[in-house]
Order: sequence, then C-alpha cells, then structure tokens
Amino acid sequence: MRIVVNRLLALIVGLAVIALAVVVIAEVVAKLVGADPVLVDWPAAYAWAQRTTWGDIAVMGVSLLLALIGLALVIGQLWPSKVRRLAVDSPDPATDASITRRGLVRDVTAAVSEVDGVRPQRVIVGRRRIRVRAAAGSTDSDPAALSDAVTSSVRRRLDRLHLRRPPQLAVNISRRP
Repeated sequence: MRIVVNRLLALIVGLAVIALAVVVIAEVVAKLVGADPVLVDWPAAYAWAQRTTWGDIAVMGVSLLLALIGLALVIGQLWPSKVRRLAVDSPDPATDASITRRGLVRDVTAAVSEVDGVRPQRVIVGRRRIRVRAAAGSTDSDPAALSDAVTSSVRRRLDRLHLRRPPQLAVNISRRP
C-alpha cells in the first residue's frame, strides 16, 4: 500500500511542479514582451504579500495547514510497514535470503497437519509472533498434549528454516464438535 501512495504522491507533486513551471514561463515571457499578466495576476499577489505580516491569520492558517500535511507525510513514511518477508540465515554472508509470510503460513499449516487428531484452522504470522489456532478431532484426547505436539512440530519446521529472528509461537487448540 505504501508503494502505491508514494507513487501517487510523486505523480501529484511532479504534475504540480510542471504546472508551476508552465505558469512561471508564461508570465516571464508575457513580462518580456510587455504584455499584462496572462495566467496569474502576480502584481496583485505581490502587493498583497507586501501588505501582509507573518502574524496575519491567513498566513498563520496556511502555515499551520502545510506543517500538518508535512508532519502527516513524515509520520506516514516513518511508520513501519507490514513485514512481508522474514529473513533467513544463510551460510554465505553475501547471500540475502528470506521467506514470505504466505510461504511461512503454508509451512506452519503443513506442520500442524502432521499431528494426528489436529486440524489447522488459522495461522497468523506477525512481525514477532506466530499464532496457530487448531481444532482437536476427538474429545478423549488431552488438549495440553495436543498443544505440545503441535508446538514441537511447528518448532521443528521453524528450526529447519533457520529464521534470523525466530518469532514466538502461540498455539491454541479447541475442541471440534
């Protein structure tokens, strides 16, 4: 989403700069040939700017609006984006490897499916934690034992991936009716 917003903002700023350049060029050419202002009545704007002080309400309002827009843009860029890939350790330091969150969800779901009597319901991979929700098939099985089995199965799968920062694992086993 951030990439789309950045590209849209770049397009808007680029078009605004082009439009401003066209207006400036038209006004400069008009002034050089001795004509009146063509697109913008800049002498009136210049006279208004000479009469107006920095403490004027209009100037302070526009300044506040521009400051708020700038602050919103800075906060939007500094806000951490959603992690799409998790870094994987590689034997060669020149190699940068990672696994997508979707791939990790499939891998963890497969690890949960390997445990007998458990069916995966939902796997959520976050920045620091993996949440696994599964359902126990039979009512006579111990949920704590099933939870331990699912946890160890998922841990083995995560250990094989060699994630650089292994996320915490939260397993929740519910009874299936």
